[in-house]
Amino acid sequence: MKRHFDRVGPLSELDAEILEGIIAASNDACWCMEFGEPVDLTAPDHEIVRQVFENDPHWRFTNPAMARLYLLDPGVDFKSRPTSEIFPRNAQNEEFVLRLIANGFEVDAAPALDTRYDGKQIYVENDVRAHIREGLLLRIFGIVRDVGKHRIREERMLAELNEALDILTALPNGVVAFDDNREVVAANPAACRLLGIAADDLLGGWLAKDGDFASLLQLVERVSASGAPTGLTSGGIDWALAPRPGGGVVASLFARTSERR
Repeated sequence: MKRHFDRVGPLSELDAEILEGIIAASNDACWCMEFGEPVDLTAPDHEIVRQVFENDPHWRFTNPAMARLYLLDPGVDFKSRPTSEIFPRNAQNEEFVLRLIANGFEVDAAPALDTRYDGKQIYVENDVRAHIREGLLLRIFGIVRDVGKHRIREERMLAELNEALDILTALPNGVVAFDDNREVVAANPAACRLLGIAADDLLGGWLAKDGDFASLLQLVERVSASGAPTGLTSGGIDWALAPRPGGGVVASLFARTSERR
């Protein structure tokens, strides 16, 4: 396992002042958590996790952006507050520490579930590094970003996708989607029933293997290239083909008109 050993040398007073000014002016929330009792990294993982939360962790440094992110009241010194107020021991944060352990305390965009000072939990990502000396974890430090808005957007998109899939599944007519290579990338249950083929086989290239559908696949290629919708009857099924906005073709399938009457 990688270990990031402590190579921090002494800084001049001017260097320290410049560094502090740069970090203080940053819009990125920067932090450094130090342990009153160094964490023994030779211990089993579950014991390392326990020590990270219990070996007197405290804030060695935070910048103003950190206070803004966690909504700390103005005038309150962040370093005077317990780390557990925003980084409590919970399943999500234990998993966060286990990820740090597995990667030698060098990770980027590691997810965690923190608590702001208004009591609201927020999803964040941390870029983390550490000072380690002779198997002892002295401190961890990094940059934290609020990714809650991104997570909400992803959850909303997933919900919309699931709703669209529910609608597609319930449609009585068949729907088959092709990519730019004429390969089937999606099909609803109605399409599988009309074609008499399982979804896995349909997605596995069954249409290309069946010579009866050669003209259909040629037409799919033309519609994809021209962008002009059209249709044909193949294998006893009426196909209505239209170009997909993102490339490829979507087809609606119906039992042949004469057979539906």
